[in-house]
Amino acid sequence: MCGIAGIINLNQKLESSSSLIRMTKSLKHRGPDDEGYMLYSDQPTVFFGNDSLVKNTHHILTSTNLAFKVGFGFRQLKIIDLSNKSHQPLTDISKKFWIIFNGELYNYREIRHELEGLGHHFLSNSDTEVVLNSYKEWGKKALEKFNGMFAFAILDTVENTVFIARDRIGIKPVYFHKNDTHFVFGSSVQSIIKTKLYQPEINWEGLWQNFRFTTAQRPNTVFQDILALEPAHHLTINLSNNSIKKERYWEIPTQTQDFSLTEKQSKNLIEESLYKAINYRLISDVEIGSFMSGGIDSSLISVIASKSKPDIKILTIGFQGLKNFDEVNYAKETANAHNLNHIIEQANATDTFKDLKRSVIAYEEPYHTIAANFTLAKMAAKNKTTVVLSGLGGDELFGGYDVYNKISLWEKLRKNKNIINVLPGIHPKIKKGKKIADCKTLGEYYSHYYTNFYDSEIENLFLNKRFNTTSTLENLYASNRKFTDTFEAMSFYNLTSYIGNHQMRALDVTTMAFSVEGRFPLLDHNFIETSFKIPTKYKIKNNTQKYLLKEIAKKYLSKNVMQMPKKGLSIPLKKWIETDLKEFVFDTLQQLENRNIFNNTAIQDILKSKNETKIWQLVSTEIWLQNFIDK
Repeated sequence: MCGIAGIINLNQKLESSSSLIRMTKSLKHRGPDDEGYMLYSDQPTVFFGNDSLVKNTHHILTSTNLAFKVGFGFRQLKIIDLSNKSHQPLTDISKKFWIIFNGELYNYREIRHELEGLGHHFLSNSDTEVVLNSYKEWGKKALEKFNGMFAFAILDTVENTVFIARDRIGIKPVYFHKNDTHFVFGSSVQSIIKTKLYQPEINWEGLWQNFRFTTAQRPNTVFQDILALEPAHHLTINLSNNSIKKERYWEIPTQTQDFSLTEKQSKNLIEESLYKAINYRLISDVEIGSFMSGGIDSSLISVIASKSKPDIKILTIGFQGLKNFDEVNYAKETANAHNLNHIIEQANATDTFKDLKRSVIAYEEPYHTIAANFTLAKMAAKNKTTVVLSGLGGDELFGGYDVYNKISLWEKLRKNKNIINVLPGIHPKIKKGKKIADCKTLGEYYSHYYTNFYDSEIENLFLNKRFNTTSTLENLYASNRKFTDTFEAMSFYNLTSYIGNHQMRALDVTTMAFSVEGRFPLLDHNFIETSFKIPTKYKIKNNTQKYLLKEIAKKYLSKNVMQMPKKGLSIPLKKWIETDLKEFVFDTLQQLENRNIFNNTAIQDILKSKNETKIWQLVSTEIWLQNFIDK
């Protein structure tokens, strides 16, 4: 788990490596253990930095007058192969291929064995060297063999190209900026800004999407002229003519349900795939922990992980004075039943407030709430767990969210819009946004349901700007996609929009802010492919959401835990806005009003509404503006 940085000169050769040095140093939190550089013009030359473990070359500061076509910078968090042999940028035996690799390849041992059979030799025990030799052997098709999370770049001096790839789900990020003179890419937007080759500006369409969907929809960002490489994509930059080619190498497998499967067969398939995904993610040369909120998904993963690794640290967070809000008691019950190494910490508004600015800077975009994951990552670092497992993915794949149960209601509303006036217990998202009956497609329905601000509200807030996001998600992710049923469509949208854009960005930046690696067994691509084979009737059965996953969990979790009400891992934002953070919120919104870039009347109306997510969206926007645009 690391930070990658790269500059490719598209015009005349750069005369200074200062931009690359600044870029790489900004990623130290992602990789505090090692530092390295490679500059390439006619021949690759390696350099070390102040934090480098390998110092048998020249210091990077001696390179400031050297011209280069391609520059790689690297910061390493050591997880697999703690020796200096895994130092990056790493080259092959021929020294014609160079790689910077962020992430983990979980099946690297199997692939290494295959490569050795084909005549490849290895100098380290790292997964990075396996990725590099795989590319040498199979080119871009190597990506089809990889099981893991990754973002990497390979300089191929034979073909005179730079190859950049991102994992299937988008767990590891790649951002890039291109103009007429250079192509800059890295693990964070901040790293690109630090080069001073880019001046940050607001991308108003991206910010609009951020308000609507809680994050700009990739490849868009809230920064003008900075894009994100989409999940399951790769870029090839031809250094001879500066052409750039982007391709997709994997798709979420819709229309693959196997209706011949029985419930028992489906259960066995999922449990077997889950065990394999979890055990893959226990491969590490450093200490591993597991986040356990108390809910089914994280508890199931923690218990199964403990079967293979009994000493794994199980981390749970509670909230001081708000015991009814958290799930600590359920987590305790599971931990006691399985004799888990359980660690509990209590969060409070004061400590959270101290980390507020740091968390917003880490997110690099405005965010509609204070993320509990930031507090959890801090807890993991405090307890010296460099790697942590997360239960993210169960709700998306098996129908844990309320949106899955409301699909049939939307379909009824489409046929008879007046039914909204007679049905009891209408969900707020449907009752308040009565236009849901006008949603013509599943993409529009999903966009309506998963929204913080509606387009009309954003239009009232943003001065002299207008974007229509009704069909944004459908156009980006599913314009030519067909689905077996509506459940499958919701699962698809949740993986592409919510997981791929929102959750993965949030979890990557919060964990890496504390030099911690997050791993996600339920987002293993083989597990996802298996899940999409399972008929929908086993995912929601007799109005029981996540039915199949719960049937598996019954073997490991108590009846009390199985029947707990769904809360999710979140911060008591509403309570804190009304108490501990009240003055801070008022002062911050006043600063936002002083900018005169939004409708100040609309800001006051939002404050009076006491809608905590909309209020916090504005608060975080002001903090974002201060730390990215103003500076």
